[in-house]
Formats: sequence, C-alpha cells, structure tokens
Amino acid sequence: VDVLLIPVGGFFTIDAVVASQVCDDLKPRVVVPMHYKTSKLEYPVAGVDDFLKGKKNVKNIDSSEVELKAGQLPGATEIMVLKHAM
Repeated sequence: VDVLLIPVGGFFTIDAVVASQVCDDLKPRVVVPMHYKTSKLEYPVAGVDDFLKGKKNVKNIDSSEVELKAGQLPGATEIMVLKHAM
C-alpha cells in the first residue's frame, strides 16, 4: 500500500487504536487520517491527536489538498494531516 486514507475518530468508524494497528500491518508509505473531530464538526468523534500520539514523521499540511507522485513517495511511513476544508 502506497497511500492509505484511514478514519481515526471512532464512533461511526474505527478509532485511533485500530487505525494504528492497520497502519502497522499495512506499512503504507503515506497515511492521511480522516473522519476526526475538528473545530467545525459537532459529531461525537475523537480528534486526530489520539492517532498521532507517539508517531514520528507527522507533517501538518496547510492545505486540504496534496499532490502525490509515485516516484516521490517517502521511503518510511509519513503521516500527512491535511487542513480540513470545512
């Protein structure tokens, strides 16, 4: 798996613990967490911090979009937290 978009907020989807296990099992090159609580979201889900706790190679992207090219993916797993669009 090169790029993994994974829910991390729990309640409606998997939570941070299960998402971390999936990442450990699949060893993707890029992980993009999704479906987590933001300042504009009132759903009963957790924020992204629970998923990021203790993780290395975390990049906060100041955009809701990112362009990835096959030949330019990182060698080790990198977590990209995109700026939420809402």
